[in-house]
Amino acid sequence: MIMKAEALRTVKIAVSLISLGCVLAAIAPSSAHAQRGYPPDSYPPPGYPPPGYPPPRYPSPRYPQATGYFDPRFTFSLFLGTRFGGRIAINTPHVDYLPISSSFNWGFNAGARLVPHLFAEFMWNRQTTTLSAHDIPANQIVPLTNNAHIDMYQGSLLYEIWTNSRLRPFAVGGIGFTHFNSRGILSFSDRFSYNLGGGVKYLFAPNVGLRGELRWSPSRTTSSNTTFCDPFLGCFTTPISNHAEQWQANLGVELRF
Repeated sequence: MIMKAEALRTVKIAVSLISLGCVLAAIAPSSAHAQRGYPPDSYPPPGYPPPGYPPPRYPSPRYPQATGYFDPRFTFSLFLGTRFGGRIAINTPHVDYLPISSSFNWGFNAGARLVPHLFAEFMWNRQTTTLSAHDIPANQIVPLTNNAHIDMYQGSLLYEIWTNSRLRPFAVGGIGFTHFNSRGILSFSDRFSYNLGGGVKYLFAPNVGLRGELRWSPSRTTSSNTTFCDPFLGCFTTPISNHAEQWQANLGVELRF
């Protein structure tokens, strides 16, 4: 009799545990669903809550936090760098070109967003340099002035790449003009110019970053005549525009707002 009673008690305990497990298994999915911020599909039942009781409140869903590195409306950067290369063609019996000495340049970029990640920019930079003359009979470079200013005024388009990262490469290109202040050596001052290049930005804060770039920036200078020969049309002489083909490498700080 004692063994029968023990067996009956064991069966009752097992049935109770199985029933409790079934109830927990049925409740667990609905609880997990509610914890994610969404009510169960079949909840509340019709007629709930009773009159006089406030409706149940569910926690709001969670969303991933924003990184803070937004697409700004405006940018402004100051930079220092080096402008190198370039010569001005001169057609005289004793001088054939004026080399432009490589030297520091400095300036700023001011940009405004057109569409996401695409900016219109205005760039001004100044190079203070030495203009020399290549003396043909002596085959020597003769300095003419060490205080010539070459100012570039450029309107450009800049497109940022990898905009979800702090490290943002970009491509840039545009057109404008170059002002040559040669201290009376050259017979011209303003000439058409353009630029093409790229670089990278590193954002160490949402509104502040480092900006480095390399640009090819030729400026038209003088014109000359050259002879072209065509197998069908023969040889003919035509004017061409000479360019001072300069490069510039700049590094600066950019503000984004």
